[in-house]
Amino acid sequence: MIIKILLLLTGLSLLLPVKSQNLIGMNVQQIEKEIKVHYPNFVIDNSFVNNSYKYLKYIDKINEQTLLVFLSDNNECTSTKLICDYSMLDQVKEEMKKYKTDKKDQWSYSVNGVQYLVKLHREEWFFSLSTYKK
Repeated sequence: MIIKILLLLTGLSLLLPVKSQNLIGMNVQQIEKEIKVHYPNFVIDNSFVNNSYKYLKYIDKINEQTLLVFLSDNNECTSTKLICDYSMLDQVKEEMKKYKTDKKDQWSYSVNGVQYLVKLHREEWFFSLSTYKK
């Protein structure tokens, strides 16, 4: 039981727009280093390529999460999308109360004067959190 709680908290830490781990603006090498250090359960997944978008895909099989890191033509992160199972929704919504609520399922925060927007998207079998520069 304790291991399951620790795994949940580890996965939940990625759901939060933790200011020190914001990937937006980082290049590919910085992103890879950040993921290895702060999210060791996530591994790169190159099993599928979508030619419409330039992105990195990371998966966490333990917590059943997928992280998409969208890249610019200069290989810098422009936004992220974390896809999760609904079993984590209540915990995520509770943690998001720390941030300014813009409207239902939408929050914002600031790092070094840069505004970021986090949107919760509900799908049939999963939910996702997208983070963008405002």
